[in-house]
Amino acid sequence: MANIFNKDGIYNGQENHPGNHKRELQKDGRVRDVLIVDDEEPLLLTIAEGLSIYKKYFNLLTATNGADAVKVLKSSPAIDLVITDLSMPKMDGFELLAYMNRNYPKIPVILMTAFGTPKIEEIVSSMGIFGYLEKPLDINIIADNIFAALAIKPGYVDSETREIKDRELNKPNYVPGFFNANDYKKTMP
Repeated sequence: MANIFNKDGIYNGQENHPGNHKRELQKDGRVRDVLIVDDEEPLLLTIAEGLSIYKKYFNLLTATNGADAVKVLKSSPAIDLVITDLSMPKMDGFELLAYMNRNYPKIPVILMTAFGTPKIEEIVSSMGIFGYLEKPLDINIIADNIFAALAIKPGYVDSETREIKDRELNKPNYVPGFFNANDYKKTMP
């Protein structure tokens, strides 16, 4: 697999990446930017590809650890939502959340982890985050959480986007949450 991330783990803006498409403006005239942070590059790519059908509603930026997410936050002041893994090198999700609470307290955060426990859920709920997702992730649940966090009405998805989603759901080897098993396998090293 070609490396789509630069030396700092931040996405190299390739023309075909879903995050590079221009979107329609929301009612308030602003476009939405969502930063997804996870140290598993194949998972980041799968999420970006799965969410590409919603490109009219939000732009995706990625980082492979908390330290790189801080760089993205500093260089892109209009980030509207951060979705971050908890367990990462350099700076984990809890450290990133603490940094964001100090510097970007109005940006909603959704945490995701493969190691969900009642204790983690308790800690997370006390930290004032918007949401919490457990891996393995379902792309539809991620999209629902993004729409909720950005206050985009769920029924607002246009007919073209619904048609694309329906086509994906009808492909052979469809796996819920990953649209198509063959597409997901292509992202694995």
